[in-house]
Order: sequence, then C-alpha cells, then structure tokens
Amino acid sequence: MAALQEKPNEARRRDGVILVVQNNATHALTITHANETISNTLGYSAGDLTHHSLLEILGEKSTNLIQEEITFEDDAPDFGDIFSRQTSLRLRTRAGQEIVRDCTIMRVMAEDAHAKFQLVLPDTREVTSKLQLREFLKLNLEGSQILDSDTGLPDRASAIRYLEVLKNYLTANDMSACFAVLRLDRYERSLARYGKQNCVDQLHHVANCCRGSFRSEDLVSVLSESTLGLMLFDISRESARMVLNRLRWNVRNHRIALGGKADFSVTVSVTFDMIGTQSADAMVLACESAAKEIAADERNILSELGL
Repeated sequence: MAALQEKPNEARRRDGVILVVQNNATHALTITHANETISNTLGYSAGDLTHHSLLEILGEKSTNLIQEEITFEDDAPDFGDIFSRQTSLRLRTRAGQEIVRDCTIMRVMAEDAHAKFQLVLPDTREVTSKLQLREFLKLNLEGSQILDSDTGLPDRASAIRYLEVLKNYLTANDMSACFAVLRLDRYERSLARYGKQNCVDQLHHVANCCRGSFRSEDLVSVLSESTLGLMLFDISRESARMVLNRLRWNVRNHRIALGGKADFSVTVSVTFDMIGTQSADAMVLACESAAKEIAADERNILSELGL
C-alpha cells in the first residue's frame, strides 16, 4: 500500500486536488489523496477520503460515464482518456447534494503498474476575487487618473492615489500585492546621446513589455522620465520575484529600432516590495531610493526591499 501515500503535485493556493489510482486488476478507482480544500467543499475532514472509491464522491452523471465507457484493461480507454474530454465534474457532497466544479485532469508518473491521475478543481473564490478586483478598479480608478503627456500612462500623482486606495482593498480582501519601481538603465547617457524623444520611446517600449508580461488587472504608471511604477495583484513575494525577473530579461531580449540603430537593446533595473501598512508616498519613495542606490553603470538588476 506504500504507493497510496504518494502526494500530488501542488496546485495553486486554495485549488481542490484529488489524486486517483486506477487498478485494472480490482476494477477500482481509489482516492489516495484529497487536499483540505476539496475535502471541506464536500463536507469531509482532511484525510477522510483517503483509500475510498472515487465513485463515492461522483455525481450520478459522472458515475454513469465511468460505468458506460471505462474498460479496466491495459489497452482500453482509462479514466484519463474518458474524463480528459470533460471540462467539469459532478461531485456528491457528504450530505448527498450534487455540485458541479470545473476540473482539469492530468496523468501522474506511476511507480507501479497502476495508472495515476491528478484532478485539479480551480477555487471559485479566486475567480470571484479577481472579478471583484476588476470591478473595484473600474469603479475607483477608471476615469480618475491623470495621464502623463509624454507617455499617455497614468502619472505619478495617479500612481500614489492608486496605492493609497488599493491598500484598504487588499486588507479587506486578504489579498497580497507588490509595488515595484522600474528604472531605465543608463538614462543620462541615453538622454545625452539620443535625445528626450528617444528616451520617451524607450519608456513606451518598456511599458508595452510590462503589459505583455502582466495580467489585465495589474497596473503600470509613469513616475518620472526614467521610471515606471508597477502594481501586481494577488501575488506572493516569491511569485513577484519570478515575474519581475522574467520581465527584465524580456525587456533586454525584446530589441527595437531606436536612435538610428536597427537592433537597440533596452535594459532596466527593478526594485520592489510587498504592499503593506506604510503610506503610499513612503512606499514609492523607498523603492525609488533603493533604485537610485544601484550604481549608474550597472544594468539589469533586481533588488528587493522588506527582507
């Protein structure tokens, strides 16, 4: 029974996860792991579902599909073949109520002869929270921003107002977010060599790279001639570090035509922190001060506050 202790690959926070083993010899679909999220959703305590049949928590329609189409033979359609065609599962709670949940089914590497599958059921609260965030942004920010004349992005005053308004929203909704200052590297040198308009074009280019890398609810604003302010929502410190690292390399590798050069490489340095209780002004100034501490001749640096 050692194989039944295998843990699933981790899903995103609050997603429901079920690990199932198909045993063709016994014609069984056995639950070997059900995380706390899905257990609670179905009215069970953590661990209650382990070693039970999957059929105990499947609704009638999903159970009928198994009985009609799955053949327990090595060369026949298995659970993954049949249910990978489905975008949702009917589940039965402990009280007998049927509920429908979106579901993604993935094969898991097996250590023995049995096929193993991971069922991931996205948490509806996360979907709802994103919709609520977008509605909040629409109601509180759209139409209220002042746009920078050079870039067309929300200006510094707008960025600070956004931060102040959003702090309360994040606290009330138990959501984490980060603020970052992105600085064009060697700005003074570029300004002297290529002129202001080319530097504005660089900032525009970088802002477009940000939009291509971020989610639709994330915000990009301009803080100065050489810096952007970035707000990334529903993100941990570790994920923010990964996203911003990927961004600075994406900017570096996404070359443009600029200043008479057909293959111009822009680099940026980024300083970030998680949004906390400090004032919006204090957070912007702290990230800007850290950005200024990066030596003028250094390029493509990521620094982090609050560690």
